[in-house]
Amino acid sequence: MRPFLRSLPLALALVTAQAAAPAGLHPVLAVMPGAPSSDTPTAYLLGGWEGGRWLNATQTRTRLRGNEQYRRLAPGATPTPLRAGGPAASLGAPCEETFEVPVPSLPRGLAVLAPATLNAQPRPVTELPTRNATYERIVRDELIRRGVRSPQVTLTRLTRTDLDGNGTQEVIIEARRFRESSGDFPPPTGQPGDYSLLLLRHVAAGRAVTTVLASHVAPATPWNPESSDPMPMATQYRLAGVADLNGDGRMELVLHDAYYEGAGFTVSEWTPAGLRATPLDSGCGA
Repeated sequence: MRPFLRSLPLALALVTAQAAAPAGLHPVLAVMPGAPSSDTPTAYLLGGWEGGRWLNATQTRTRLRGNEQYRRLAPGATPTPLRAGGPAASLGAPCEETFEVPVPSLPRGLAVLAPATLNAQPRPVTELPTRNATYERIVRDELIRRGVRSPQVTLTRLTRTDLDGNGTQEVIIEARRFRESSGDFPPPTGQPGDYSLLLLRHVAAGRAVTTVLASHVAPATPWNPESSDPMPMATQYRLAGVADLNGDGRMELVLHDAYYEGAGFTVSEWTPAGLRATPLDSGCGA
């Protein structure tokens, strides 16, 4: 866990995909946005899959040899083969259960590293233009529902794919606005009207519906640091990747979150019953 601080043809397709998944350990890594912090780029170990179950990062670390092969999957990018350059190492206090893996030649930028043995994107994952009136309206309606008056909608990414292989496309909507953000991090508290949303647009019972994957909306009243009220910490959410991380034919959602003193990742499965958390996560912060 993070120190700071988820028809018959279809059935046959899913069974075939699961049966085709190679045996053994399937570790999962993720890359923070921005430039590497050292001469040797590293990725965070989120956990893995083995023997029909998810493993957290600590359980996975003991099973790694240090030369595993991966494919880098980033929204809008071509998959790239990579190999780990050594074993996973703890970041140390106060993030003892956060592990980094050296990955030579790792490109910069937010991404997921999935095992090379898996067909981690069995269906196309496509980036859409962010000028889209339909998705702008969906974000605007969500913000108004949360009490934001006259929201300024900024779509930062639209990703379309068939997550579960049922022939119907889902769209992950990423939108945010922070007037005082700093690079890949939001401000400590944000200002009225600031927000960060990750929404999933999908079809349920024959109609299009919206599921909130992650959200932060700044309070309508600016926080007074001299008051006794707790600081309403701003959090920024982004889609790090979409990938089938266990070979069952359904693709998981890897989300990145950041606040002014830390950042991390979580992984969730998309199932017919909705979003389901997994023990795969990592991060570090105060």
